[in-house]
Amino acid sequence: MVGSVLPGRPGNLTADQEAKLQELWTATLTVFGVQGADTENRQSGPGTATSDSTPSKKKQSIFRKQKDEDDNKTLGDQNDKYGQSKAFQQVLATQNPESLRTAFWSMVKHDNPDGLLLRFLRARKWDVHNALVMMIATMNWRMHEVHVDDDVMKKGEAQAMQANSSGNATVKKEAQDFLAQMRLGKSFLHGTDKEGRPMCFVRVRLHKQGEQSETSLERYTVYTIETARLLLASHVDTAVRNDEKCWDPPLMNP
Repeated sequence: MVGSVLPGRPGNLTADQEAKLQELWTATLTVFGVQGADTENRQSGPGTATSDSTPSKKKQSIFRKQKDEDDNKTLGDQNDKYGQSKAFQQVLATQNPESLRTAFWSMVKHDNPDGLLLRFLRARKWDVHNALVMMIATMNWRMHEVHVDDDVMKKGEAQAMQANSSGNATVKKEAQDFLAQMRLGKSFLHGTDKEGRPMCFVRVRLHKQGEQSETSLERYTVYTIETARLLLASHVDTAVRNDEKCWDPPLMNP
């Protein structure tokens, strides 16, 4: 049903889920260098009676005893198969709170900030520490590895058009590969499904392995996903992928 709020989203949280969200906000604001974040959390909001004493000590241990207690634990953790704990430690050691705040709000865009944090909590089965690690690692990936907000989305197709005339052969090739995928219509966004989710149609047959560089493929994919994200309504947090085999008529033999 269009407009219905799914469980675990803003406006449809259990008392325990709301307490977990509050814990994650406290841990997040602590990383961002907000003074008194833990004190403010204890003084306001529902669910604080069950999350003030023991959980607050756990939140402190995230930062004070990380190297001593958590490194060994996370090395064998299945959730760390992408090295997120290592990225988390690196970010805390090299980034200042102001840059982390900037990265966070760039990632939020038009989203409900609570909704963004809840995505990470759901992805990590409501484990606050693992959700924080995943979120900080994602911010690092967006800001320093792919440059989602300050390059891919900010410069968009216009940058590729300009680079298409570059005297640098590598830069020109990357731009041409990106534009070729746009012009092919390898994927496109069109309409919404019955639940109001944007629909991304992917024409798989137009993709030829090795035809474009890995860098241009990654850039094009990120650009498409982030564009779809901008189309999300307030009650929606995902888009829908539709491969062409689901909607193209079958090819007939002559």
